[in-house]
Amino acid sequence: MVPDTLVLDQKATHDSNKKTTYSSCYMCTMDCPTTVVSEGDEIISISHPECIRATGMVEQRESKQRLTTAQIRDTAADDWSQVDYNDAIAHLAEKLTAIRKKYGPEVVAFVVGYTKEARPYFRRLAYSFGSSNYITESSCCFGATFVAAELTYGTDYNHFFQAGRFKQPETKCRVIWSNNPSESLIPYERHHLITEASKVPTIVVEPRRTMLAESATIHLQLRPGTDGALALGIAHVLIKKGLDDTEFLNQYAEGYDAYKTYVEDFTPERTSEITGVPAELIIKAAKLYGTSKPAQLAVSQEALVQNSNGLQNHRAVILLAALTGNIDIAGGNRPFDHRLKGKSVALPEGMNRPVENPMGSEKFPLFEEIYNEGQAMLLADYIEQGKIKAVVSFGTNLMMWPNSNRLATALQKLEVFSTSDFFTNPTVNVATVFLPAATHLERQSLVMALNGRVQYRPAAVAPRGQAHGDTEMMFKLADALGLHNQFWGGDISASYEERLSSTELSFADLPKNGKSISLKLLDIPEKNFQKVGFKTPSGKVEFDSSRLRSEGHDGLPIYREPHWSPASSPEIAKDYPMVLSTGIRSKTYSHSQGRELAILREREPDPRAQIHPDDAAARGILDEDSIEISSPIGRIKVVAWVTDAVLKGVVHAPHGWVTANCNALIPDGEALDPITGYPPFKSSLCQVERA
Repeated sequence: MVPDTLVLDQKATHDSNKKTTYSSCYMCTMDCPTTVVSEGDEIISISHPECIRATGMVEQRESKQRLTTAQIRDTAADDWSQVDYNDAIAHLAEKLTAIRKKYGPEVVAFVVGYTKEARPYFRRLAYSFGSSNYITESSCCFGATFVAAELTYGTDYNHFFQAGRFKQPETKCRVIWSNNPSESLIPYERHHLITEASKVPTIVVEPRRTMLAESATIHLQLRPGTDGALALGIAHVLIKKGLDDTEFLNQYAEGYDAYKTYVEDFTPERTSEITGVPAELIIKAAKLYGTSKPAQLAVSQEALVQNSNGLQNHRAVILLAALTGNIDIAGGNRPFDHRLKGKSVALPEGMNRPVENPMGSEKFPLFEEIYNEGQAMLLADYIEQGKIKAVVSFGTNLMMWPNSNRLATALQKLEVFSTSDFFTNPTVNVATVFLPAATHLERQSLVMALNGRVQYRPAAVAPRGQAHGDTEMMFKLADALGLHNQFWGGDISASYEERLSSTELSFADLPKNGKSISLKLLDIPEKNFQKVGFKTPSGKVEFDSSRLRSEGHDGLPIYREPHWSPASSPEIAKDYPMVLSTGIRSKTYSHSQGRELAILREREPDPRAQIHPDDAAARGILDEDSIEISSPIGRIKVVAWVTDAVLKGVVHAPHGWVTANCNALIPDGEALDPITGYPPFKSSLCQVERA
């Protein structure tokens, strides 16, 4: 049987005029290689042996629902008019120029989502225009993990990110924290974290009983949002049992004594009361991890930081590696130079950053300083305060952000709001200028992928209608704004040449049929910190972060209850007694993409929220019933998925559904993490009723 993750020939026979283009998928950061066979203007086949999403790429291009014409909306009449593509670009440029002249460039925000390959040009466009308000979905996705790692270890996140990607034969124990590879890590059910769970002692920390959790040696099933408390409870046991690596800590740890004092209160019994994890399991897991050196800690890039105390929760977890001396050793948490890094083209030669205070820099300075972006979760605030008058967006459905109803109202107050996409969605509906986007099969790109792979991905077929590739759109808009010279005189290949100038390649070296070239990446030696130290202010692992303290925050990885929780918000919990966690991953869809495609909807036709049988029975809910989930700021309808894989009192809802946007239930404002501005997607409150 041929696996259904392979797109087969769309027609039985075809003549010898077929063309083969070597390409890559754009749906995630893996940039998996694909092979596209076309004949004329028709895609015949796409091969991708691992990911089901690839099966939708032909339909994505050919769909009758696809938007392929530029449009301008008359806001007074709420009426769209189709226009020539170049006229739409000229209209947008004219509006932006007028706004810049009247208010200054800082009132324009540049927002980009799932068009990652074109981000270097979009950042350059923002800065060349004069605005530092370059923002991305990283404001609520994974950027905060990099902030946590730098504040703690002085390095980026690949110590912990790569632990889930690459196996090390020396590893004697794995702690897998909030990773669900069967839905989120290629090759899914065959990922080594799952297949080796019976061979290598594995501790899984996860609020749901996933495929990996079922295979684990120990499953710590905790209340969502309490990860920091659990990590501190594990640390308590490690220290009391003498399993902390005192030799490593005496040489390379800063603030460890204060940390030890703080974790004394997190006894297994108290930690159990907070998290719901039995005390004996906490002790068992700590002893297994602490006595199994080298041990590896694989932590989700997203889940832990998507809480109102996300940054500190995440720090508490990743410090366990330092506590046990598992940093930079074979089989432990070793960094990998995993991605080819091209030259930054964010600014034209000789240009400095035009504005020093991007969105959120006053409220969340560490996020901006470390991750080098504005904090997009403040967009509604900035619009309501008159600080943002225009938004230029590419490839992002802003309505998937928290308190989406509030954001939708705010966006309609803008003087101009442009967006680009394949299909209509709630963001497109409130825009004033729409630019049709070419699919990845129809656009060129320079791809710098994992493990040193670099390729020029050409268009396999011509774009439909007026659709343009993201890079082409940005170059055209730059030209209309008078920024022709800052954009290589309109020569995209010259931009590729500059980006590759930091490598041993030139653009001329790359095959033009999409075949890739692999470059050898730097091999980071084991225990490199012994030579260069940790790149923190102290030169050590900072259990007590000096940078956090300098900004008025706790330097220790303190635990705080979620903003809305049964413990912190008992008044709200009276009416909304259930803990809500949003963002269930699906290998069928990528965030809000793909629901328009019949071939994918057949596999997953409806949004289904997981609820425990006892909670369902108390509400008269049966499996597959239509239910309503509500919070103080919104309500949605979904299908009930009654399962004991979730804790009693907890609801897990999928994200990305326009018809059931669970993030409309999630608060912003004071609920945001005070250090990074991240929303509490993974821990809030709700009520569930039969619809």
